[in-house]
Amino acid sequence: MIWSKHAGAWERGYAYARAWAAHHGHLAIPATEKLDGYAGGAWMRRQRKAEALGADQVAKLGALDELWRLEPDWNRSYRRLLAYLAAGGTLDGPANRTGGEADPAFRPGAWLRKQDKARSDGKLTEQQTALLDALHRHAETVAG
Repeated sequence: MIWSKHAGAWERGYAYARAWAAHHGHLAIPATEKLDGYAGGAWMRRQRKAEALGADQVAKLGALDELWRLEPDWNRSYRRLLAYLAAGGTLDGPANRTGGEADPAFRPGAWLRKQDKARSDGKLTEQQTALLDALHRHAETVAG
């Protein structure tokens, strides 16, 4: 028996989010994405903005994707950058370089420059700033 229609609705959305994450490896669901006719992207957008989620709900989403609260386009681009680095790419180099054979449409240098501008304009969240700082510290450690 479902004691709360809100709890039941949340669990339904979570089931779709879990299926998405199992297939894609993250919760950066585009806002307009429909999952078997269910507005999964809109549901995920509401979760990212929700301030009244219970600790158990936050933990469930975090278990699927530790970056779930990040804006989806940023989340996906950050993951593309991680894949580029894992394949041997570096943080330095020309802005127009590609993400390599695995992701030729991605421009890691251009994305990083855009993030530097967003940081200086105060448009990045603390989490985004911390993630980028950690990448730069790691790159300095590897290079040094």
